[in-house]
Amino acid sequence: MNEIHQPIARRVWRSNVDEEMARMEECLKRFPLIAFDTEYPGIIFRTYFDSSSDECYRAMKGNVENTKLIQCGFTLFNAKGEIGGVWEINFSNFGDPSDTRNEISIEFLRRHGLDLQKIRDEGVDMFGYGFFPKLMTVFRSQKHVEFVTFQGAYDFAYFLSILNNGKLPETHGEFATEVVKVFGQVYDTKVMAGFCEGLGEHLGLSKLAQLLQITRVGRAHHAGSDSLMTALVFIKLKQVYEDSRFARGLIYGIGKRNLVAAPAPEPVPLMCQQNVASYPVFHNGYVQNYEQPQLVSYHPSAAPWAFCNATGTYVQLTHLPANTFAYPSQTPSAAVDYLGPVPNYYNNNACYVVE
Repeated sequence: MNEIHQPIARRVWRSNVDEEMARMEECLKRFPLIAFDTEYPGIIFRTYFDSSSDECYRAMKGNVENTKLIQCGFTLFNAKGEIGGVWEINFSNFGDPSDTRNEISIEFLRRHGLDLQKIRDEGVDMFGYGFFPKLMTVFRSQKHVEFVTFQGAYDFAYFLSILNNGKLPETHGEFATEVVKVFGQVYDTKVMAGFCEGLGEHLGLSKLAQLLQITRVGRAHHAGSDSLMTALVFIKLKQVYEDSRFARGLIYGIGKRNLVAAPAPEPVPLMCQQNVASYPVFHNGYVQNYEQPQLVSYHPSAAPWAFCNATGTYVQLTHLPANTFAYPSQTPSAAVDYLGPVPNYYNNNACYVVE
């Protein structure tokens, strides 16, 4: 395997943001894979084990729309496993006494070394500077980019909310569509771990990295270091676990397959572990409209068989994830996935997987 160079995060403040944005744009030309992470002031609206997918999305929407981002970390890397650079952007917008926060989360961040007063005094004004629109211009300067997260629903949600004047779509289905429109090809390493024998979706980022024998650079719960860890975990999972490729297009906690990847030589039925039906959504937000969508539902008692709605018959499954960690709120028997053909134009769009 390739020896992986692990650089220290470049910290971005008001004083050097222009210089670092230019540096990131140059780096992106050779390192088109983007792992990112966010730090924010905690959860206000909570969910429970028996919360529905709609309730979970409404809670996330309320949390994101009512709080302000503190940090965002980006690690640029390539398909060879080479790291191009790590950036940790500090935002000055959080810190007013009236700003919504979870005090336990704020104390947690302080204990892990975040200097919230310095970030407030010297950070980038994300709105005054127009940071995220400028960042999207940088990302779109390259033809082929992909995004990697760990448990990435909130990461994508903050990004989309800021780009949309502080608002998120009304439903989780619309949210999934917007993620694909804005980001294209996405991976979530927490979902990838669920497809790998000996791992699972129950693992946190630090524990997952430990099991993969990855050494952390920097401190946990700093956006730059966490984005680097996410990139290194992704690289290792792709190198070691062939099954991890089945996680392409899934975001943990959304319950949607956000896009359908280019077809494999032989179609393989998959099992999505979230508890809602998933439908194909492509890079431009277009949803195929088939008269009889070919949906396959999996039921544990019927394994290794599944019922195909399109034909009204059972078909034998040729592959299931090596590790399926069931949460109390999840119902694997309700999981379905789309197995239909991919439109020809998809292979020509701006986002693809660099194998």
